[in-house]
Amino acid sequence: MDLNLEAAFDEPVDLSHEFEIPSGRLERAELLSLTPVSFTGRLERAEPGFVLAGRIAFSGVVACARCLAPVPFARNEPVSWTFVPRHEKPADKAGADKARAAKAAGGRAGKPGKAAKPARGGERGGEEDGDELLTEDLDVVYYDDLVVPFDHFVEEELQLELPMKALCREACRGLCPQCGADRNAAPCTCAPPPDERWKSLKTLLEHDKN
Repeated sequence: MDLNLEAAFDEPVDLSHEFEIPSGRLERAELLSLTPVSFTGRLERAEPGFVLAGRIAFSGVVACARCLAPVPFARNEPVSWTFVPRHEKPADKAGADKARAAKAAGGRAGKPGKAAKPARGGERGGEEDGDELLTEDLDVVYYDDLVVPFDHFVEEELQLELPMKALCREACRGLCPQCGADRNAAPCTCAPPPDERWKSLKTLLEHDKN
């Protein structure tokens, strides 16, 4: 989805869209399924740019962090972004951007690692590696074009809202590390693994006996 900021020059614009985001693209192994992400919001003029406020709603299933059982979840959360023309970016941040660009061109040339981000029509403030994230930077997007690709920002919010280390129940006993049995279903008969911390001492004692 492309966000047309120009449409809100004269009056607010109500927006509604469903984003199909493949779960594999999120690189979250515990995510078993995910519904389309529903976004509703209002875009309006706010000097020196625009403000978009709304909600995202979605649901899905993740694997329990202990026993791998499916754990359903649902989210309906507020989201907001402030879009500001790049020429309105504070001078100190603009200078820092140029310094980072020069450093990247010199110190990182030919170095394997993270690829440079492609131009997306909008850049979130303070997101470069090594920058100190300021509160006011977290939801500010500096743009060059009045048409801004929007999917990326929804995907970022989705990543923040996905459950981390979800449990099927607080008292989940998990899987047996030896046979893989679900210890929630029945007690496991496997003997406890030996305590490897005393292995060296045990070897020394046996050597002394011999």
